[in-house]
Amino acid sequence: MMRFDPFREIEELTQRMDRAFGQPAAPARFAPPVDVHEDEHGLELTLDLPGVSPDQVQIEAENQTLTVQATRTYDRREGRTAHRVERAHGTLARTFSVPAKYDLTKVEADLQHGTLTLKVPRSEAAQKRTITVRTGTVLDTDTASA
Repeated sequence: MMRFDPFREIEELTQRMDRAFGQPAAPARFAPPVDVHEDEHGLELTLDLPGVSPDQVQIEAENQTLTVQATRTYDRREGRTAHRVERAHGTLARTFSVPAKYDLTKVEADLQHGTLTLKVPRSEAAQKRTITVRTGTVLDTDTASA
């Protein structure tokens, strides 16, 4: 059983109207699903980008904001009729606000099998440190004899 999605119905109706009146459908903007995980090393964001090659992905980090943009094109050929087009195509843009405890200058990106993985490490200042407690002061031998 499929859940009713009014926005999908509106999108399908718009596409049908465009086809009926001979107007090409405008490229869509879509947001891929994302998983965000955190551990002691930092953040890991995983986005599904099937059909997108690495040269079609642009990642920008600025002012504690991480933006991912990509384009997935639709292969439209002459002499071929599309009876159903359900796979999303067009431009995607996803923006994330990243807390200051993460270092956006050291983001790593990896795209494998249609999955983009971004690793955002914790900043040096936010790293967990162990502090040694001193038990007393050590006197300099020259000052002790004076």
